[in-house]
Amino acid sequence: MRIAAILEIFTQHGLLVESQALQGIDEIGGEVRVDNRKLEPGDIFVCIRGQVSDGHSFIGDAREKGVALVVCENEFGDDKPAIRVSDSRKATALLAKLQFKNPSSAFRLIGVTGTNGKTTTSMLLFKAIHEIGFSAGWIGTLGYWINDEHFETRHTTPDILELNGIFARMAQRGLKYVFMEVSSHALALDRVYGLEFDFCLFTNLSHEHLDFHENMESYGQAKLQLFDATLDGKAVGLFNIDDDFGAKACADLKKRGAYVFSLGHENADYVIREDLAKTAAWDQSRFSLQCQEGVINIRSALAGGFNVSNLALSAAALNLMGFENRQIEQGLNCVKAVQGRFEQVPNRRGIGVFVDYAHTPDALENVLSAARQMKPKRLLCLLGAGGERDRGKRPLMLKAALNHADAVIVTDDNPRGENPNTIVREIVAGSDFWLPWWIIRDRNLAIGAILGLAQPGEIVLLCGKGHENYQEIEGVRHHFDDAEVATGWLESEDLGRCAEHELAMPVERLMLELICEAETQDTQGYEPPEAWTRVSTDSRVIEPGSIFFALSGLNFDGNAYLGEVLRDGSNFGIGNIGSNGWKHYLRVERPVEAMASLHRKYLQMFGAYRVAITGSTGKTSTKELLAQVLGAAGPCLKTLANSNNIIGLCQTIARIRPQHEHAVFELGTNAFGEIAQLAEVCAPDAGIILNIGPSHLEFLIDEMGVFKEKSALFDRPLQIRLYDADDQRFSGYDELGMSVGFSEAAKFCLSDVICADQSCDFRLNKELFTIPYSAPWIAKNAAFAVALGMLRDIPLDAIRQAVTVPITLENRLQREDLPHRLLLIDCYNANPVSMQAAIEYWHTLEPGREHIAILGDMLELGDSAESYHDMIGAILGEKGYDRLFTVGNLSMRFHSQDSCLQNRHFASSEELLSSGVLDDIQPGAVVLVKASNSIHLEKLLPRLRSDK
Repeated sequence: MRIAAILEIFTQHGLLVESQALQGIDEIGGEVRVDNRKLEPGDIFVCIRGQVSDGHSFIGDAREKGVALVVCENEFGDDKPAIRVSDSRKATALLAKLQFKNPSSAFRLIGVTGTNGKTTTSMLLFKAIHEIGFSAGWIGTLGYWINDEHFETRHTTPDILELNGIFARMAQRGLKYVFMEVSSHALALDRVYGLEFDFCLFTNLSHEHLDFHENMESYGQAKLQLFDATLDGKAVGLFNIDDDFGAKACADLKKRGAYVFSLGHENADYVIREDLAKTAAWDQSRFSLQCQEGVINIRSALAGGFNVSNLALSAAALNLMGFENRQIEQGLNCVKAVQGRFEQVPNRRGIGVFVDYAHTPDALENVLSAARQMKPKRLLCLLGAGGERDRGKRPLMLKAALNHADAVIVTDDNPRGENPNTIVREIVAGSDFWLPWWIIRDRNLAIGAILGLAQPGEIVLLCGKGHENYQEIEGVRHHFDDAEVATGWLESEDLGRCAEHELAMPVERLMLELICEAETQDTQGYEPPEAWTRVSTDSRVIEPGSIFFALSGLNFDGNAYLGEVLRDGSNFGIGNIGSNGWKHYLRVERPVEAMASLHRKYLQMFGAYRVAITGSTGKTSTKELLAQVLGAAGPCLKTLANSNNIIGLCQTIARIRPQHEHAVFELGTNAFGEIAQLAEVCAPDAGIILNIGPSHLEFLIDEMGVFKEKSALFDRPLQIRLYDADDQRFSGYDELGMSVGFSEAAKFCLSDVICADQSCDFRLNKELFTIPYSAPWIAKNAAFAVALGMLRDIPLDAIRQAVTVPITLENRLQREDLPHRLLLIDCYNANPVSMQAAIEYWHTLEPGREHIAILGDMLELGDSAESYHDMIGAILGEKGYDRLFTVGNLSMRFHSQDSCLQNRHFASSEELLSSGVLDDIQPGAVVLVKASNSIHLEKLLPRLRSDK
C-alpha cells in the first residue's frame, strides 16, 4: 500500500491532521490491523478507542513488534512513522478499501437497514436474484453466502477489515450483486464507511439498541447515514413509508433532492394492494405491487403481514434495479422462508408452530399481528430478553405480546452474565399480574409447556432467538436451537402428558415469589431455575416434587408439618411461620390466599371456556348435567363431587388439561364474600345462579342475605348470565342476563314437565328433552344445562343425547329400587327448599305402599332454624306419612303433637341403629332418608339395603 495513496485518501475525506517520519517510505507491504495481539512486522497499526480498551495504549507494544506505520488520533508520543487523523475508525475503513483495492466497486452493493426485517428482506433479494440466474452474495446475521456456499461471521455487519476481505473474495468469484444487512451499530461505528452502496433500503424503526444509542432520535439518525449517498445521486434509496419514521425520512430526503422512492399501502411510489383474506393462511402471502411498469403479483410461501412488507420492499427494489415484472415474480415467488424468520416447524398435530427472531416490542407486534390474521383458535407466544442489553425494552415486549396473544410464557433468552431472574422480573414488571402470562425460565421446558398447551387449530410463536443455535450463559455458548427443540417435543409421545396428580405446566420459584409478593433480592450472575409439578395441602399423602401449602383449620395447622415435608429437599413449602433455615420455603400472611392466587394465575393459561354455578339447591346435579352437555363439544373439566370451597376449587383447577374445551366450577358459600373470592379465582366466562333459598343462614342471616351473596357471581364481566326466571329478585338482571324457568317471560321457557317412574319429559322453548330421572325439579336443573348448551352452539341432537345419560351422585336423591323396598337417599345436604321438594316427590311415589320418612336436622339456618323445622313438620302433617323417624336436635319438631307411638326421635344415627326400629320396616315400603351431612344418616344405609 503506497504512502502517497494513504495520505491522498485521508485528505479527500478530511481526516488528515498531521504526519511524521514518512520520508523515504514509498510503500508498506504489511496488513492493516486494529488488534495489537495480531500484529506482524511491517503492518499498519490503527489505534481505535473502544468501549473496553483504547488502542493508543498499545502503541509501545506495536513498535516493539516492528510495525511500519501507526495511525492514531492522539498527539505523537515518539518520532517514528505515524499519521494523525481526526477519526481513526473512518481511517481504518479507508485503509481497508485501499488494502483490498476497493472490492465493493466490482459489483452492485445493496444495503438494508431498519430495526426489523433486515435479514428477511436482504435474504429475499439474494435468493430471488440467484433464482433469476445471477451470481450473488449476502452478508448479515446468518454469516455470509457466496452463491450456494455459506460461511460464518460473528456480527450482523462484520468489522470493516473483515468486510472488505469478504468483498474481495466475492469480487474474485465474479459476483454481480451483493446484499447486506446494515445495522445501526455498523453505521455508528463506521464499519461501512467508504463503501459504495448502489441501493439503500429502509424497513422500519422501533425500540431497540437503546443500551448503545442515546435515544430513539440518535438511533434513527444512525440508520439514515446509509442514505447519504442518495443526496448526490450515487445511490438509490427506498423507504417503507407505512413506518412513521420512514415516511418522515423519505419526505425530508426528497425535499433535499435525494434520489429516493417510497413504498406503502397508499400515497407511495410503489403501492401495496393486499387482499387480507388471502394473506391469512399459515403457509402463504398474496398481494400485488403497483408500479410504473404495471402490477407485480406476489404469491409467496412466506406467511404473515410483516412478510408482505418484506416481500413488497424486495419487489420494489428489484424493480428499481431494472428487472422485469415477470422476473421479479419468478424470483420472489420461489423463495422459501428464511431461517429463524417466521420459520414454520412442521408437525402432524395440526398446530401452527413458528420460530422467529423477534426480540423487540415492534417486532413482536408485527409477528403476532400477522399470526392473528391467520385466525387461529388461540395464539400462544414464548418470549425472553437478552442479558446485558437494552433494559428499557423488556417490559414493552410483554406488553406487545399481550396485545395479541391469548397466553404468553416468559423464559430465558441469552442471559449472558446477568441474573435471569432480574431479566424476567423486568419483563413482567410493566404488565398487569392477572393477565395470561406465566414464567418458565428453563427454555427447553418452556417450549415443551407451550407446545403442550397448544391444541389443533392454534398457533405457537417461539420468539427471540430465531436462527441462533446457542444459548449464552456466563460467557459460554451452549447448543440450543428453538426449531430443533420444538421438533423434538412435537415428535415426542410425552408432549402434553402428565401424571394424574401433576400440573400440566411447572411452577417455578420465581413465579411463586411473585405470587406471594415475597421480598427477595436477586444475586449477581446466573441463577439456575427451580420448578415443581405438584401441589398439596395434605402432608400425609404428599408426593416428592410438591409445593405444600400449610393451611390452618379448626382441627389442624399445616405449619406443624412443614419440617416433615421439607425434609425431602425436592419439596417447597409455603406457610406463615419463620423460615427455620429452610431453603425451599416462603412465608406469607395467609397461605390459603397464596394458594388461591397460584391457581387463579395458572388457570389463565388454558383455553377452556369457564362456567361457574351457584345456588341454594341443585348445584351439584346441575353441574353434572352441564358437564355432560358441554362434554358433547369436547373434553370438559368439572368440580369433583361437591368440592366447592376454595380448597376444592384449587384442586379442580389443578386437574385442568390443555385439551379441556370447557370447565364447570361449582361454587359454594356459607358466609359473605366467599362467592366473590371463588369467582375471582376461576374467572368464569358464564355464570349460573340456579335459585335462592334459606340455606347457610347462620352467617347469611336471611334469604336476602343469600341473594346478596350468590349474586356476587353476576357482579363480574361475564359473557353469559343465567338465572331463575321464577324469582322476582333477579328482575334487576333482565338486561344483563337471560332467565330460565316456567315464567312465560323467560328467555328459556320451561313447560310440559311430565314425569314417569324412571324418566321425565320437558320442553324448553318448545324443544322436547327427556331426562332419566323421575323427580320433577331436576327438569329445571336440566333446563339450565340445556340453555347454556344452546348458547354455546352445541347441536340440539347432541344436547338431547347428553341429558339422557344418567348421572350418579352418591347420597343425593339417589333412587334405589330394591326387591324389598324403594329407597330415596338424600343425606348429603338439606335445607327447607330441598327438604320440601324431596317430601313432595316421595309422597307421589307408589301411593298404595307404606311411606316411611327418616329425617334429620337441617343445619346452618341461624335464628330461623326452629321456624323452618316447624314448617317442614307442617308439610309432613299436610302430606301425611305412615311412620316418621327423626335424628338430631331440631328435627324432633317434625313430629306433630298427636304422633303415634310408632314414630320416634333419636339423638344420633347410632342410637337409631341400635333401637332396632329399622328391622321392623315391612317389605314394599317407600323410604325417604334425608338430612344435613353432619347428621350422618349414611350410616343407616347398609341396614336399609339389607333384606334382613
